[in-house]
Amino acid sequence: MNLSPSSLAVARGQPAAVAAEAGVRVQRGDTLATIAQRHGVGLQALIDANPQLRNPDVIHPGEWLALPAAERSVTVKPGDTLAAIASRHGSSVAAIVRANGLANPNRIFPGDVLRLPGSAAPATTPAAPATPAAPAAPALAAGRLPDTTALDEAGRYALYAAQVERFGDAAARQDLADGRRVILALRQDTDTRAAQGRGVYDDRMVVLWQGADGTRHAVELRANTEPSGQYEPGGPYARRAVGGDFNGDGRGDQGRLVDGTYSHTRGSFLGATALMAGNDQVTERDTNHDGRFDEGVRTARGGYGMHIHVGGDSNTGSAGCLTLPPAEHARLFDALGTQNSVRTVLVDTQRLGGEAPAAAASAAPAATPQRTLSDADWQRAATTLGVDVAAIRAVAQVEAPGSGFLADGRPKILFEAHVFGRRTGGEYNTSHPDISSARWNRSLYVGGAGEYPRLEQAIALDRTAALESASWGRFQIMGFNHQAAGYTDVESFVQAMQQGEGRQLDAFVSFIQADPAMHQALREHDWAGFARRYNGEGYAANQYDTRMAEAWTRFSN
Repeated sequence: MNLSPSSLAVARGQPAAVAAEAGVRVQRGDTLATIAQRHGVGLQALIDANPQLRNPDVIHPGEWLALPAAERSVTVKPGDTLAAIASRHGSSVAAIVRANGLANPNRIFPGDVLRLPGSAAPATTPAAPATPAAPAAPALAAGRLPDTTALDEAGRYALYAAQVERFGDAAARQDLADGRRVILALRQDTDTRAAQGRGVYDDRMVVLWQGADGTRHAVELRANTEPSGQYEPGGPYARRAVGGDFNGDGRGDQGRLVDGTYSHTRGSFLGATALMAGNDQVTERDTNHDGRFDEGVRTARGGYGMHIHVGGDSNTGSAGCLTLPPAEHARLFDALGTQNSVRTVLVDTQRLGGEAPAAAASAAPAATPQRTLSDADWQRAATTLGVDVAAIRAVAQVEAPGSGFLADGRPKILFEAHVFGRRTGGEYNTSHPDISSARWNRSLYVGGAGEYPRLEQAIALDRTAALESASWGRFQIMGFNHQAAGYTDVESFVQAMQQGEGRQLDAFVSFIQADPAMHQALREHDWAGFARRYNGEGYAANQYDTRMAEAWTRFSN
């Protein structure tokens, strides 16, 4: 742990569906609970649809499971938006709005029951008139921009918002939820020497936002996200050399932004309005000078000046910046309106491969991050923080070995009675001494799934204080640190911690960035200094520093 919805339990006892209508292949790390949650069905209904299972706690990768019939409705959870619900259930915002007669799609509240398009109305709701089926969202193919010609604007918003949810950081996701403009930039990997070094506008920018009246907007723009060969030092089309020598071969290396979330602020560049780079950029370099960025050479965060600015109609004019032709540049700033700063989520279209069509009922929801972390996830976090992967793995190993989730699919937690006592002014220290105390007491811990009954007791007394008094997930971040972790309130933080280790890793990165001293200690492998700020002054009693040091040594070898 660190010290700097009522629906927390996995669904149980839901009525079995009449018939199984689809199936799913078990993946490594899956449990029945995570499969049920991923596909929006009840756990018991999933068990009933698979009578061949002798032990529901034992399933194996590659095993085929029948999925029960789709749920007829969905209950809105804290932090939900229609875009997130649509993505989870393979629908579209427009279809859900029509199916429920919503006057303002922004005004949905926890506890609301929404009809899912294509299903019968909930028993407590009068049957709605039939509505035409919404156009199916396109499949996302690796290396290609999605074809959205068949979608209305609400459908395009749902498709692209799912990518911000999937690939953006916590701040970008929050901006989108708050109605601020967010830019999604989709890159098609292109040789910098294309078009005789002039570059091509074969990428796409999309400005996304939710209007105050509930409308969803998605403005698509032709764009470029890579440097052009005319600026390649010593290249065949060089007119003016731009690039630092990062491998010491005496020749400057062109650069471009790596996938990630970046901040840009309105300013002026080359005599025109532009979005100027924040001091948060990570770049990759073409050190072998072949016009490609496949060497794996990256430079840490810093102000490299890769802005978003206007190019020419037949020349991208990019030495690493994101550029647009003049007409599209004008449309960009029309779409941004009066907003002065914006977060840009850059994604290579190669990463879109493997995601099923958003409209497929049996597909994993695009907006839900994967439950487990890949090597690429660890590396992206390490690059963002400017630390080695072993350092982040060491923290995770000490805080929650092996996984951020219990076997039943709930995130690992540790409920801190002394924190609950402090956050409730000691009101329950006498009446509930097992969950509220004046000081830390190791004997109060139950551990594992046993921590949830303690949390639920506290929720019954003071929900917000209870959620803030538990540490959550792979990195055991305390609920009261939700703002440092990138969330405006503890409810949205807890919801994110339930969604996957990717969300838990995002929260860790934000939490570390919020404390420069802790960040520096992690960079320098000063484990005592790090543990003091991450785990509190009592870190030595629990040997957090020595355990992290030992774990770091193991992961470094």
